[in-house]
Amino acid sequence: MSKMPTPAINETTTNLGSILVVEDEPNIRAVITDFFAAKGFAVKQAADGEAALDLLAAEPVDLILSDVRMPGMDGIELLRAVRERDPEIQLVLVTGYSSVRDAVEAIKLGAADYVEKPIDFRRLERVVTGVLEKRDLKRRTRILEQRLQGIVSFKGMVTRTQPMLEMFAFLERLARYPTTVLVTGESGTGKELVARALHDLSPLRDRPFITCNCTTLAPSLLESELFGYVRGAFTGADRDRKGLFEAADGGTIFLDEIGELPLAVQVKLLRVLENREIKRVGCPEATRIDIRVIAATNRDLRQMVDEETFRGDLYYRLNVGSLHLPPLRERPDDIEPLTRHFIELHNQRLGRKIAGASPKVLERFRAHHWPGNVREVANVIERAMVMAQGSVILPEHLPPTFFDVPSVRHGEGAKLPELSLEAAERDQILRALQASGGKRIEAARLLGLSRRTLYRKLDRYGITR
Repeated sequence: MSKMPTPAINETTTNLGSILVVEDEPNIRAVITDFFAAKGFAVKQAADGEAALDLLAAEPVDLILSDVRMPGMDGIELLRAVRERDPEIQLVLVTGYSSVRDAVEAIKLGAADYVEKPIDFRRLERVVTGVLEKRDLKRRTRILEQRLQGIVSFKGMVTRTQPMLEMFAFLERLARYPTTVLVTGESGTGKELVARALHDLSPLRDRPFITCNCTTLAPSLLESELFGYVRGAFTGADRDRKGLFEAADGGTIFLDEIGELPLAVQVKLLRVLENREIKRVGCPEATRIDIRVIAATNRDLRQMVDEETFRGDLYYRLNVGSLHLPPLRERPDDIEPLTRHFIELHNQRLGRKIAGASPKVLERFRAHHWPGNVREVANVIERAMVMAQGSVILPEHLPPTFFDVPSVRHGEGAKLPELSLEAAERDQILRALQASGGKRIEAARLLGLSRRTLYRKLDRYGITR
């Protein structure tokens, strides 16, 4: 049989489940791909392990069907790389007689199964179908267990509180329409997850999703980064370049920390929302774009409008659809399910087998103020799991911010502590600074805050050293 050239990566769309076929021999790769595509699976193919990883970086699959012996990265190395990136992806190996021992070793490393060459396609189909059914059963069991406990998992967010459930329901409705959305909430509450969910549940899910954090770029660079520029527009502009808005054309752009936009850039963003067109820096001609804008902020934009630091017309353009994420301190019932969620997540990523947190740890979690919100929970759990020697997180594995709570003296002349939320937040920031030896970047990490947010809070509370 003559060898016919086939593309290194190809895709056939269906809906039974997604399979990635990794095989260096083009004819075998094509036959396996055609077989599963005809059965109703979504099939992608890659000529080697490196191409497979590049494809997975763009879009995950349910199952990988890979040859063991390949030039460059072989099937065992691919298995290890995939387990590090996404342990949920199942891997089935196709092996010759001489490499069966390698396949058996791969089972110990986490491969779901293996099939010998020459391929018996009826057995191959049974193996692949069985692996995917077992994967789905585990998922359904996990979801059922959560529902029995009143826990809902939604696009990476976990809750059992009514305000969040109502927000999820509104998010699903809002996602169907190309409406501009403003997502508000304190730092660390999960605004980017909400933006991603809005895109993934929308008709634009297969189009680009571009993120821009407005705090990470100097004000002088924001305009050219967002709108692009033409050659000669400024010193160093040696070629034409598209901005993020053009890169997201046909899809969604997420503007995080929109409250940090300089007023000059706010004017240009308003033009985009009103006219659906952009002008590159240095170019007099406008370019039409079809785009959905999702913006997020942890600041009070209405107050900023009153203070004339944010344009009122832009605020009302952004606030067509509004979603608010409540801080974690207002939904303490979510702390325990979030703890379990992040333990499971970090177990997969770190290769650990932590069973849970001790009752004393959960008690401290419930008493904690969580100024960094859900992001802080994720960071605290990850740190504790790295510190833990056994299978349970204990109090000694927690950061210093969870200890040295000042005791309240009782009796005549005793001074009661301040009970305001602001006082509690200031106290947590001071403890984090003390635990980090005064290093602000490290304190921000312990608190689950961005560096800019921490600096703003330091100014707010008058903490100068």
